[in-house]
Amino acid sequence: MTATATTGHRIYQGCVSLDWHKQREHWGGGCRRSCRFCHRLSFLLDDDGRPVHKVCLERALTSSLRSETEGRAA
Repeated sequence: MTATATTGHRIYQGCVSLDWHKQREHWGGGCRRSCRFCHRLSFLLDDDGRPVHKVCLERALTSSLRSETEGRAA
């Protein structure tokens, strides 16, 4: 999930929040494709050009961040 390395993001109440409002590259051009997480149709693309819902990616990144943090604490 390299999708947040260059995009704006912040951590809010322990969850990743992506800021895509000024970045047109996340718009899939009106073509709906299956989200890589929930498999429902999405107009959005991640930084790698794969279809994804913003909220699905935020949840996956938050989960990954929590797993990484728990791994360091152990």
